[in-house]
Amino acid sequence: MTDQDDKQRVRLHLWLIALVGVIVPRRLRADWRQEWEAELRCREALLAEWERLDWRNKLDLLRRSLGAFWDALLLQPRRLEDEMFQDLRFGLQMMLKNPGFTFVAVITLALGIGANTAIFSVVNAALLRPLPYPQPEQLVLIEERNRSMTGMSVSYPNFLDYREQNQVCERMAAFRWRGMDLTGGNEPERLSGLEVSAGFFETLGVSPIHGRTIRSEEDREGAQPVVVIGHDLWARRFNSDPNLVG
Repeated sequence: MTDQDDKQRVRLHLWLIALVGVIVPRRLRADWRQEWEAELRCREALLAEWERLDWRNKLDLLRRSLGAFWDALLLQPRRLEDEMFQDLRFGLQMMLKNPGFTFVAVITLALGIGANTAIFSVVNAALLRPLPYPQPEQLVLIEERNRSMTGMSVSYPNFLDYREQNQVCERMAAFRWRGMDLTGGNEPERLSGLEVSAGFFETLGVSPIHGRTIRSEEDREGAQPVVVIGHDLWARRFNSDPNLVG
């Protein structure tokens, strides 16, 4: 092998490093090329004695030469970071130059994000998030259907028949939404609550923090009314007073 061939081989390797270096991020390219060219020249001393190297050393040299490509690939996240910051700077400059467009864009994004958040909140509460009760997958809502209506509430007499003849469910309870007025304080307050049958809380698998729930003898016409209030109302309107029970 002549000196000319040796120089030609060195130039070929330098050209390969320069070619691979194109995919290296610009701010790291100079240091990367300097490091790999120094590695190349260091190994040229071994490559000059190629005929006397065993096959293991030859494979090691080949592996290290190809390592420049993989090293360049590992630096690609840095390229993405550089491009991201460049895009952010360019976008900020354009927004400052066009305040009217910026205002419209911000309002549009805010409306879009708000609408998506509201839709996700409803879907998450209604379809995705499990009910906050033990074994929610075993809870079943029963409705009645006829030819003119796709779904309607079960009448209370029918519910009593269902509960008496039930052989499938462990427990059954009835409820209906109802608005009511809370008086007796400084100002009356409109509340949203439920009228429920005895066993409602037991069906959901929950128990009160203080006091008790509705007994079966209180689930009759003419019985003394019983109220179970929520924790939020108890804390907000009654200062979390434990003596409120009864």
